[in-house]
Amino acid sequence: MDALTFGSSILLRHLTASEQKKLPIREITLDHLLTDIGLTQSQFVDLCILLGCDYCDSVKGVGPAKGLSLIRQYGSIEKIMSNNPKLNFPENWPYEEARQLFMSPEVVKADSVELKWSKPDEAGLVQFMVEDKGFSEDRIRNGVRKLEKCKEGATQGRLDSFFTKLPSPATASKRKATGEHGHGPMRKKSKLSTPLLHKKK
Repeated sequence: MDALTFGSSILLRHLTASEQKKLPIREITLDHLLTDIGLTQSQFVDLCILLGCDYCDSVKGVGPAKGLSLIRQYGSIEKIMSNNPKLNFPENWPYEEARQLFMSPEVVKADSVELKWSKPDEAGLVQFMVEDKGFSEDRIRNGVRKLEKCKEGATQGRLDSFFTKLPSPATASKRKATGEHGHGPMRKKSKLSTPLLHKKK
């Protein structure tokens, strides 16, 4: 979900889930999400930090419902902290640094990077991913084998050869807004996400 806190307009969930799990791919639109929960982007970022993220721990005793209620009431982590001294915030909690990473990430301009496609540097990958970052060596070496096997195979297929696209959620919601026969609006609570694709078997 971090993609949304970084400002991605659309998130596709379960895109890489295995077929055995039978999880539908879902589209979450950031603008619709913020409207439905009644938060600004900066408040949404604070909510995600409050609930725990890759950069800092969560606040003990604060789950999604309570966290959303606190952000709606106070508007920011600072005001929550000053008005709720009994909440157990982690010691040396780097929420400000986490917020900065989400709101102003370091991004390299695409035109400043020159990419060269060549055979995977297995030794370099093992050094970086295993020695420096702590990943499993077997996992990295198996990944290299898969990359090499892919290069030996046929040309990669199009995305729509793996998935069947469902009707656009925007089209469906527009049709519902006027009712099935055009007799006024249908009152139905909006959903934060909608099925987007079906995996082909």
